[in-house]
Amino acid sequence: MTTAHRPTWKAAVGKASEGGWGSGGAGSQGLSVLDMPAHTKLKFRKGDQVVDRQKALKESLLKLETAEKEATKKLLKRPAVDEKVEEEGRLKLLKQTAEVDERAIQAKYNDADALSSDDDSGDGDGWSEADNDDLDASSSDEDDSDDDSDDEDEEAALYAELAKIRAEREAAKQKEEAEEAARNEEKLEEAALLGNPLLASGNDHDTGRLKRRWNEDVVFRNQAKGEPEIKKRFINDTVRNDFHKRFLNKFIR
Repeated sequence: MTTAHRPTWKAAVGKASEGGWGSGGAGSQGLSVLDMPAHTKLKFRKGDQVVDRQKALKESLLKLETAEKEATKKLLKRPAVDEKVEEEGRLKLLKQTAEVDERAIQAKYNDADALSSDDDSGDGDGWSEADNDDLDASSSDEDDSDDDSDDEDEEAALYAELAKIRAEREAAKQKEEAEEAARNEEKLEEAALLGNPLLASGNDHDTGRLKRRWNEDVVFRNQAKGEPEIKKRFINDTVRNDFHKRFLNKFIR
């Protein structure tokens, strides 16, 4: 009897040579480098990898503030003005107001006062300025009253015309709605009559006819007219029956 078919013999011999317990030897005391502990110290970030949280928070707040300012400027749709430019404009405005010629302005107003005093002294006829003002005021009051009455009459006429136009439009709208409702009711009645073949009118025979099926067309009719009629025969023999003969004629011959 051969021993070549023993599959566990080589494994047992190998285990014994390594000093395994299965063959009675001692266990191996060797330790692999891969089994030794590694990365026993925690690594920290150094140099540029270190992030200052307070500094990062300040930078983010500044970015948010600038973004908010830009958004408000866009909403206001007003061009942004630099503070230096605004200050220079204020200084220019102050300088321009300081350079105004006050003497020329004073002389101009003094000349205007002198002309008005000469006109007052030159009125030597029987009418005074107060009388002229009274006449102007009375005439203006009469004109204003006439204008007010005319405006009121025109406004009343306009309101009457507007009311008339509104009434006409409302009547026309109601008439159109009534006609539309009548037309819709007519259509519904006609659809109900045509939809039911029993209630369809006797004059129009086509409306009461039911819809034909798709396979009732002439193309689908009398398709088996030329084929010979096969009579059914019942033969209790699987070799001599008609099905077996048709099978042989179709597939064997």
